[in-house]
Amino acid sequence: MKRTTRASAAFLLAGAIATGALTASTGAADAASSATYVNDLVRTYDTGDSAGNWNECNSAMYVENARLDRVHPRDAQEYYYCAPGYFGNGVQRVNLWFRHRS
Repeated sequence: MKRTTRASAAFLLAGAIATGALTASTGAADAASSATYVNDLVRTYDTGDSAGNWNECNSAMYVENARLDRVHPRDAQEYYYCAPGYFGNGVQRVNLWFRHRS
């Protein structure tokens, strides 16, 4: 049950980030707003278990975002996020994306 709840929460958060419903606000946002950003696919998690795919992607996302946090000054518009991928044989694949300055 915890896995399903965690996966559902991650799915909703990833969807909100992907659609731009959540935004980061910092003083550097004004300077970054004129830049062009792109999303690059980093990895697709395809283990045969939907919850496992979300958990693996979320773990990688946190590690990569923590790495970005060590970059000074960090562009708040550059981050890693998980988003739903394709379904196959009843399993949800999960994609790890990196949003960055082009």
